[in-house]
Amino acid sequence: MYYKAPNNTIHHLDKDSFAYLLPAGSIPITDEEAEQLRKPNIEQAKAQMWQKIKTERDFRTDQGGYQVNGKWFHSDQKSRSQQLGLVLMGAKIPLNLQWKTMDGSFVTMTATLAQQIFAAAAAIDQAAFANAEAHKIAMEASKNPLQYDYSSGWPAIYGK
Repeated sequence: MYYKAPNNTIHHLDKDSFAYLLPAGSIPITDEEAEQLRKPNIEQAKAQMWQKIKTERDFRTDQGGYQVNGKWFHSDQKSRSQQLGLVLMGAKIPLNLQWKTMDGSFVTMTATLAQQIFAAAAAIDQAAFANAEAHKIAMEASKNPLQYDYSSGWPAIYGK
């Protein structure tokens, strides 16, 4: 049997004899009423789906990597900090500095390559952000936000 507490939370009991454990003021409701109360309202549905879209955006920017000259470079925060350091070093990057890529191979880091990596990171960040915002607008306009398909338009990531 289902019960609704004064704050609209739903409780299920296998036996009515345990009803004394429920919050004061709880009332019995039907299975159908419980199902209706469990469904998120439209604003809750939009908030849930927006969180999923942001999670996809953040995964792609934080873990997906970015491709430069046929090689994929890490995009986690530590790697981004190191890459920014390389850009700041410019021509002072040590000669023959070997940099590990996402596939485990190494490339020789140069000032030009550091700049290209930095530019690729900015492009991926911008593309993922723009795509997330476009999906947010489309999702919020849909009749059923929880069924909205946000899988299209994302920048490529390593391994996919």
